[in-house]
Amino acid sequence: MGIFVRLKQLFEAKVDKSLDRAEDPGEMLDFSLRKMEDALQRIVQNTVQLTTSKKRVEMQRDEQIQMATNYQKHAEKALALGQEDLAREALNRKAEAEERIQELENQLSEMDHQLTATINNQEELKHKISNFRSKKEELKAVYNASQVQLKVKEMMTSVGSEADEVGKTIERAESKIYDMQARVKAIDELTEQGVISEAFDSKTDDMERRFRKLSKDSKVEEELTLLRKKLASNN
Repeated sequence: MGIFVRLKQLFEAKVDKSLDRAEDPGEMLDFSLRKMEDALQRIVQNTVQLTTSKKRVEMQRDEQIQMATNYQKHAEKALALGQEDLAREALNRKAEAEERIQELENQLSEMDHQLTATINNQEELKHKISNFRSKKEELKAVYNASQVQLKVKEMMTSVGSEADEVGKTIERAESKIYDMQARVKAIDELTEQGVISEAFDSKTDDMERRFRKLSKDSKVEEELTLLRKKLASNN
């Protein structure tokens, strides 16, 4: 290990110790509580925004449902008047509206998952804040006791400044590794629960589009045939 690296680590260690001595446990706990309360407020705002977005999508879906109903009526009326081309166009418009309805339903399903996860996070954070408030004085006492224990351990296990710095380096490395492992597990768990979903692939090749159009045209023709039979039976 180079002399400059060792001096840099020693300097950083001294700064960390100075900061530790300057920190007041009571102020730290109060600050932590405020941060948690701020986070809760942001989650509440996100819940409101997500709910508002969901309502907008529901309104769009209901509008498309009404349009599909109207196009069905227009098709029946046009065919009754002998305007088959107009009836076919109305049924095409109806099919497009039904496709849009399905897209909006998928969006609403995803929003429901997101909203459920957000509300769960909100309730969990409320519970943590409640526990934090009730244990505030206890945590202060634990902090003071831990400080004493740490000083004793440092005096008993000290084998020189270099060994101490190596130990702290290992501790920081382990902490980062554990944080990364915990994050990976958290993402896997949220993915299994459906809270995090993979992005939908919006790319559709030309052949798939043609198949979709063929399917839609076939559906329109089937409905047109049914309308003809209905009209013939009425006459």
